[in-house]
Amino acid sequence: MAKRPRLAARRKSLGFSQEALAERLGVDTSTVRRWELGISNPQPWLRPKIARHLQVEGDQLDELLADVPASAPRDTDDDMKRRTVIQAALGLGIASTAGAWPARGAVDPAVMDNFAQLRSSLVTADSLLGPGRLIRSAAEQVENIAGLYERIAPRGRSRLFEIGALFAEFCGWLADDLGDLATGAAWSNRALEWALASGSANVAAYVLMRMSQQAQLTQERARITMLADAAIRYEPQVASPTVKAAIYQQAAHASALDGQERDALARLDHAQELAASPAQQHDPHALGSYCTTHYVTVQRAAIYSTLGDHQRALDEYDAIMLEWPNAFHRERGLHLARRTVVAARAGQLDAAVASGTEALDIARNTQSERTRRELATSVSIMEPWRTQSSVRDFIEAVTAMGGERSC
Repeated sequence: MAKRPRLAARRKSLGFSQEALAERLGVDTSTVRRWELGISNPQPWLRPKIARHLQVEGDQLDELLADVPASAPRDTDDDMKRRTVIQAALGLGIASTAGAWPARGAVDPAVMDNFAQLRSSLVTADSLLGPGRLIRSAAEQVENIAGLYERIAPRGRSRLFEIGALFAEFCGWLADDLGDLATGAAWSNRALEWALASGSANVAAYVLMRMSQQAQLTQERARITMLADAAIRYEPQVASPTVKAAIYQQAAHASALDGQERDALARLDHAQELAASPAQQHDPHALGSYCTTHYVTVQRAAIYSTLGDHQRALDEYDAIMLEWPNAFHRERGLHLARRTVVAARAGQLDAAVASGTEALDIARNTQSERTRRELATSVSIMEPWRTQSSVRDFIEAVTAMGGERSC
């Protein structure tokens, strides 16, 4: 991802922290962070205000925003793969660089269908290319969509916000999987703003559910429940049974964290019923397509673990992993890593090492930071048994992977 060191340097030279500049501009701190990371660009109407506070002319601000490291490499094989996926996905003339749209002229609202197709293709490519190769492409499309706001007829703006929210939510997912939780949260905040502006209950409820999941990653107990409950309140307006299933399984996690076993299992049972509903026509963007009966069952294992019933959790994991769909290879690695944590807590070290070793291989291939974090948790639990050779070898392998990723 391109960075803008001169933009950051100019801010610092004037004594502004990111928080202070954001306050002056009336934006969130994460917005300034995204500008400096090259994830997004300031809206045109905001640029004069930025230039004034940074004490530069408009053309000088353009230079700061265009700044990239001098040692930026030429296209790599990964860049070529990324471009090939985008071109093959559409062939529709959508540029893969933010700001590439012509400066003038009205845009047919139907162009948003093309963006929707592109997002679908990128989501499909996620398991092939990994988050590190896709997040730049997805982020570029968010800025392309934002740039169309003033050129699209008012009747088409709800659709624009809806598709923009979907891309921003996808960026949040990719950032989470890369382990960049702050950036993931920033993307989700943007997704929620656009989802609310779009008026789509499906998308708004789904984004709130995802934000509750992100709060789990950062262990913010109050936000987990607050956001899960907010998603549930949208449920009567949500058309898609699979989106409803995703909402209820996350609400079940919130109940489990609150120690409410009966509520957690009841919500999970309801999610299981919804996941079995053959009603994909109500989920045109396939938001809940992953929330299958297999997925809900594996969440049951995680909830038993949260409730402290590790043996029952292990039994659930063992039953479902035998039937896990091949299409969800990266998720298999994540759930095997979670099984490893449960097995370690249950004192079944051989079982923990077996599933942990398989999860480690998948984590290396998919670059999943979520899986690596779960494996790191299992290592901390298994440390007292390091004297056992199989445990020691596993701990050293997971530790070495962490060192590789920090290089």
